[in-house]
Amino acid sequence: MEQVHTVKKYRQYYKEYKASPSDKAFFEEYKAQITLYENALSELKKSYSKLPNSKGILDRLDKLQEKKNTLMQEYSSSKSIMDELYKIRKNYGIYMGKEMER
Repeated sequence: MEQVHTVKKYRQYYKEYKASPSDKAFFEEYKAQITLYENALSELKKSYSKLPNSKGILDRLDKLQEKKNTLMQEYSSSKSIMDELYKIRKNYGIYMGKEMER
């Protein structure tokens, strides 16, 4: 996280340096920031040299979304059935003369 913050913080200095690398005065003035940026970037590249397979992750997310949708439909169906059963139970209790709580 620290490297990411450093890269974001000093990216603009590095871009300006790369736009005109012959400007020695700019480089000398911002040498510390440019060096920090380059070191942080190299550390990030080392630690994330092998990125996860995004296609596999997206496929997994699609499967999980389908499963979620199916479970939500089942839940909705079960909930409506339960609501109807509670209503029938309450009506039966009223009909028989005794109020029943949910």
